[in-house]
Amino acid sequence: MDIKNAPGSAGKGAPSADADVNMILSAENFVKMFAGKLNPTQAFMSGKLKIKGNLGKAMKLEKVMKQMHKSKL
Repeated sequence: MDIKNAPGSAGKGAPSADADVNMILSAENFVKMFAGKLNPTQAFMSGKLKIKGNLGKAMKLEKVMKQMHKSKL
């Protein structure tokens, strides 16, 4: 998934460019995390989410996700 370059994209297989951060998690936990049912920090601390690369950028994604869920209320 590329959320760095507008308009963003997602696909299967090798990415076309190097990623700033790679997040490794199961499909089930991915859905839970983006639905707001799994806290990314807790997932990381419990080993459900592994992060390779720029941890700061991964943390920015968590902030974006929180804002996204607030706007749904």
